[in-house]
Amino acid sequence: MKIGLVSKQYTLKKGGLEKYTIFLSRELVHAGHEVHVFTNNWQANADITIHQVPMIPFSLPLKNLSFAYFSKQLLKKTELDIVHSMERILYQDIYRASDGIIPVHLEQRYSNPTIRWFKSIGPRRLALTYLEKKIFLDKGCKIVMANSHLVKRHIIQYYHVHPKRIKVIYNAINTSIFRPDIRKEYRNRIRKMHGIDEKEILLLFISNDHKRKGLMNLLKAIHQLEKRDIKVMVLGKDTEKPYTQWAEKNLLGGKILFLGQKEDVQRYYAAADIFVLPTRYDAFANVCLEAMACGLPVITTRNNGASELIQDGEHGFVLKGQEPDELARRIEALRFPKARTCMGEKAAKKAKDFSMEKHISEVLNLYDQVRGQGYA
Repeated sequence: MKIGLVSKQYTLKKGGLEKYTIFLSRELVHAGHEVHVFTNNWQANADITIHQVPMIPFSLPLKNLSFAYFSKQLLKKTELDIVHSMERILYQDIYRASDGIIPVHLEQRYSNPTIRWFKSIGPRRLALTYLEKKIFLDKGCKIVMANSHLVKRHIIQYYHVHPKRIKVIYNAINTSIFRPDIRKEYRNRIRKMHGIDEKEILLLFISNDHKRKGLMNLLKAIHQLEKRDIKVMVLGKDTEKPYTQWAEKNLLGGKILFLGQKEDVQRYYAAADIFVLPTRYDAFANVCLEAMACGLPVITTRNNGASELIQDGEHGFVLKGQEPDELARRIEALRFPKARTCMGEKAAKKAKDFSMEKHISEVLNLYDQVRGQGYA
């Protein structure tokens, strides 16, 4: 097939959306398909054809709208069998809704209805909402590819899209990188590097948006467990000051380690005992799947699409709300090594079901269905 992939940036230096586009393009080429990437900024790749999409600078609304407009013009001029977009644009066969939808983001971030309304009429969100409506309500795509049933439910709830037009394909994991046996190689080395005793329970938290991902709730839960030998590693790029100040004020300074972004994140999964992400909202937090694949029990919330892979009490725990009390109880339930090991082994076994090979097979099957007009 001649396949068009759309992403504003095609680079490993950015986030999950961009990395996914590169992964998908490479796998499609490996499977023998001709891949065209429509992007504004890219890394060189000899195996694909790049089409540069103009984008008006100066503001995010202009960038989003101009990219959507110009990508449509280029796509219309290119003969393709499938157009698969990771971005909100005006023309695609398949739209991958990997980060959820605007109404849910607003609802989760702003609990006050008045503030939420004012935020919703800001230029950036007006532009994104316009593009979402074109996709979901004006047949801007044939099929929506969601990465969780949580996202599917939200699209149906807010945009009344027919369920048959939404296909759930979970994210994949590279089990050659994220695997349980890396604990033998890196666990002691990383813990020693950061002064963590073997008897201490090490919690790992990874995020580039600490507020939305629930870091303060985690700190408050640790405060309730202050008599336990627990430490927390925080990885990711975000403002640390509010959290370090709170930790110092509440005598937790020695328990919280902020390490910034790490390229070799699998080493830190290997060092940890429990992975915790008490997020307010995530379409699908891939870090949870990575942690499971490395043999860690995972604690997250039901507002995370990745929680659909976690059977509560088997592979970790799924929190019902945002209360530190509940989180503290779940961490306490994993205080014994035997409980953590048992859950971690089950989590790693579960993660094996989400291989890259299986993901690509499901995506190619979706392409065939769309080409065969399986979806109206």
